[in-house]
Amino acid sequence: ARIFHEATQTDKALYSRLVPEIKGKRKFSNIQLRRLQRLGIDKTDPNELTEDEISAFSRLDFNKDSITWNRVLDTNDRYLRKITVGRGDAERGITRQAFFDITVASELMAILALTSGIRDMQERIKRIVVAFSHCGKPITADDLGVTGALTVLMKDTVKPTLMQTIEGSPVLVHAGPF
Repeated sequence: ARIFHEATQTDKALYSRLVPEIKGKRKFSNIQLRRLQRLGIDKTDPNELTEDEISAFSRLDFNKDSITWNRVLDTNDRYLRKITVGRGDAERGITRQAFFDITVASELMAILALTSGIRDMQERIKRIVVAFSHCGKPITADDLGVTGALTVLMKDTVKPTLMQTIEGSPVLVHAGPF
């Protein structure tokens, strides 16, 4: 969706979607303030950004051929290893090749296996590189603003799962299956 919106909107329209006016005021979220900091912009008032700063903040400049974050399924289907997305009329011809991995091969599963707790998981998720810009700069989950959502989805996975062996003995399993 981000690639589509960057391709079809002006900087001002994109910025208005990312930092909307609510009751006549704009306010940056914590994740947006972290992005500004990574960009070297030390402003905290959304109305003080220059046009260049608005453009830098709003546009990730995805190189769609460099996306490293694949979709995942719990089953291995050879026909879904490589697909073309964006072929619908509403996508306005913005297509790209996409790939599926099995869930256990995903970076989130690796993070789950290594994490020491929810805060550690959130810090690791922030740093996931999902793609690169046309200039070769890494684009992270935090740049996309999805760190909190991913952490909420994964929060219960930190807890071990009680399962049963073939012999009927109880066993605690961590890092899948869910």
